[in-house]
Order: sequence, then C-alpha cells, then structure tokens
Amino acid sequence: MINCGDRITLLREHYGFTQEELAHKLGISRSALSHYEKNRRTPDYETLINLADLFQVSVDYMFGRTKHNEREHLA
Repeated sequence: MINCGDRITLLREHYGFTQEELAHKLGISRSALSHYEKNRRTPDYETLINLADLFQVSVDYMFGRTKHNEREHLA
C-alpha cells in the first residue's frame, strides 16, 4: 500500500522539483519535507492541502486512499 510520503516523492519527481524547490514552494524546510517523504512525520493539514493544490490531486490521493489523481479521474 502506498502512503503519503511515497506520493509526495512520486509527485515531486514527476514535476521535476528538487526537495529544496518543493520545500520553498510550500514554505517549509527541506528537512521537514525529507521527513514527510521518508514517512517519519505526517504533513500538517495546511501543508497537505498545499501539496494537493500544487499537484492538482485530492487529499485522498495523497493518502493513498485512491489510486487515481483528479486529472486521471476527470479525463
């Protein structure tokens, strides 16, 4: 089962962002992002919403509750 950290990593890489670039866009530290990607921490609500908005996916997709992101689902 895929988890939130895995989704963040996959989406970040798909969009071609470094950890530093994505962290800057989210207004968090690179080390915080690294903890999220390695599943050592879970993003807070605001960060999770910002991630979902940035990548144009649902929060359910971020948490692995659905296999389809919104773009795939609506296409």
